[in-house]
Amino acid sequence: MITCTSVPVALPRDGPLTKTAVKDIIGIFATNEWRIVDPETLFLKKNAGANQNYTIERPKTEGDADPGPRKVFLKFHGELDRIIEVFKPLAPNKHEEAQLCHDYGQSGLGAKVYGFFQTKDGTLGRVDEFLDARNLEPEDVEDAGIRAAVARGYAAFHTMKTQLEEKPDQVYYDIITRQFEKYHKMPKLKKLFHEGGVSMDDLVDYDFASKIRRITDRLESIRGKKGWCIHDVPFMNVMVKNNPKQGESKIVLIDFEFVFRNYRAFDIGAHFMQKVFKWVDEDGKMATYRPYMEEEKRHFCEEYAEQWNQETGDSDTGEQVFRESELGYLLAITWDIHNMLCYVEQEDNKDLLNRLDLLAFNRLFEEFVNQYKRLGLDIHE
Repeated sequence: MITCTSVPVALPRDGPLTKTAVKDIIGIFATNEWRIVDPETLFLKKNAGANQNYTIERPKTEGDADPGPRKVFLKFHGELDRIIEVFKPLAPNKHEEAQLCHDYGQSGLGAKVYGFFQTKDGTLGRVDEFLDARNLEPEDVEDAGIRAAVARGYAAFHTMKTQLEEKPDQVYYDIITRQFEKYHKMPKLKKLFHEGGVSMDDLVDYDFASKIRRITDRLESIRGKKGWCIHDVPFMNVMVKNNPKQGESKIVLIDFEFVFRNYRAFDIGAHFMQKVFKWVDEDGKMATYRPYMEEEKRHFCEEYAEQWNQETGDSDTGEQVFRESELGYLLAITWDIHNMLCYVEQEDNKDLLNRLDLLAFNRLFEEFVNQYKRLGLDIHE
């Protein structure tokens, strides 16, 4: 079990994180050079993200024979987001998340966790191995080798042995259908969207709750399998190694704040969906990418099934995984739409609301409606 270590550091309430504080934290978990390094010689880079994330590098000194890392990833956890709060009964707490990351790293699949800590002011954080890697881009999965690595990476994660409590997946579906029932035809949402400059009345009036029940009924009827799903799977949460060693995976999965048991189809479908819905490009405009072609999806599912079978001893086929993924695609869309509705319903700052790419969510809604019909789920409704 990974333990939470108290560190004698208090984070500044105002102003940047000091290099001395960084050195004092990392020095507890890393080896000799980190403990004696002059903090002013450290290279500190703050990364983008909801939490405070830093890349820290120490210089190589003369006669440095330290086998420990010269570069680490330092992460401080912020307060629980309001959207995450809805899923608190399911989502791992920060200690459980650290344990999961540790287990993933020990398996050889992910970054090693050097330490999990709490500062004097109560902030939790981790010191992780720095990954020489970049974010997965939509164009990458058009390469068969990278696509296969991503598929196998998800299958390995879904079947991973973990110490997390196995909570029934139905808890998630009870939560999200109640949420959609609350938002259904809500006048406040329609008003806020109109103030944001986009009419989303059709989306707000749509009965997502009943549709989700029908989708999960179909998954049960085809015996859709379940595993440890990540749920929040934008391409930026898949890292592509710059120089992978021979025999190791080209990719690493990151960001496990929402890991709990669910249909494996959820993550697979979400991965397919995220190729199309990378919201904005470098110029801040709505991005457009070629969707996953059917032959690419089927190749992904074949690779996934092979890795799943290797991990579990099952004899699943790529066709079976593909059929599940078509339904998971719909579930993944409802995740994003729900989180957007939750954010908007709670948000009173119109300037923040205007920055949402509301047109993209309308496009995502259209994608849901079309896929739902294409799979024949609307028959007899």
